[in-house]
Amino acid sequence: MLKDEAYSSLIKMINEGKIKYDETYSLNKIAIELNMSRTPVRDAIQKLCEERRIDLFPSRGFRLHKMSSSEILQIYHFTMAIEGYCVICLAKAHNSEDKKGYIEKLRILLDQMKECVSDSVPFADFYRPDNEFHHVIISSLEDGHFNELSDSKNGFYDHPELHLTSNPVQREAIINYHQRIFDAVCSGDPCGAYNALLEHADSIYSNYVSQTKNP
Repeated sequence: MLKDEAYSSLIKMINEGKIKYDETYSLNKIAIELNMSRTPVRDAIQKLCEERRIDLFPSRGFRLHKMSSSEILQIYHFTMAIEGYCVICLAKAHNSEDKKGYIEKLRILLDQMKECVSDSVPFADFYRPDNEFHHVIISSLEDGHFNELSDSKNGFYDHPELHLTSNPVQREAIINYHQRIFDAVCSGDPCGAYNALLEHADSIYSNYVSQTKNP
């Protein structure tokens, strides 16, 4: 459907930093750029509003959505409550046959992140394995309800545009946190894995909060 095509195109533009914070965009101009009529683009924008990716201003256009402090805190609590529990369970069961596949996936994703550490590589290419790393941790519990939570709009805030600001979290720092999480899981250290995840979440949380304070 054209609506889905427009949605995918807009997501791609956001993820690649072509739609930036604090800039207002015209629905008509975006439709022209995408070589589409207004209707599918408008429907796609409405869906993005429902997902809290953008804010729509009638007769003025739309902007990227800026999270409130309460939204940021919700994400932080979700991460530590859900992913924190999952990483502890994975570290405890690291030697079991049914968990080895998940640990191997984490290793591959970590290697992919390292290949994209340079700022010359598009951030979207780095963000994909970064985001997937966290989803694999949750998937390792093999609980469908947790997977549904992580994929919902109230779960992981899957918005790479938050990192495309004037004060981004450095890729190398993110990789270091992931490496510590991975090493702790592989060594069967639940407390170490949880603490590494907690420090990672704290750094992202602090960065997001500082963005809400910027004018």
